[in-house]
Amino acid sequence: MSLIEVIVACSLLALTFTSLTALSVKLAARNRSNAYIEQRTATFFEQVNRVESMPYDSLSKYLTKDSVKVGQGYYTWIYTIDAESLSTSGRQRYRKITLVVRPSLDTMAKQMQTIRRFKAPFTNPLFK
Repeated sequence: MSLIEVIVACSLLALTFTSLTALSVKLAARNRSNAYIEQRTATFFEQVNRVESMPYDSLSKYLTKDSVKVGQGYYTWIYTIDAESLSTSGRQRYRKITLVVRPSLDTMAKQMQTIRRFKAPFTNPLFK
């Protein structure tokens, strides 16, 4: 009788460990996926900050296609800069810059945004 109890206990223990292992594998995969998305988003916002901090007249000169290795993969970003336009009020000039960040491991998981960069006015209405 005790041998049967030991076999049943070992079987239940093996079943429990198997399900815990499957759960930990799923959690590790989800953690890896979240880290991947976090790296892509961090690279994206790094490039958005780059666009916002750059002088207006230097946009077309310095914003080019480039890539960086973060973690296990490479991230490529591409800028598309439209021609200079006037705002609806007709007072300020701006350019539309489309930024696309693509991971090399999954090219379908791109992140894309259009940024409007306005040219600073030559005169400040507060200091007339």
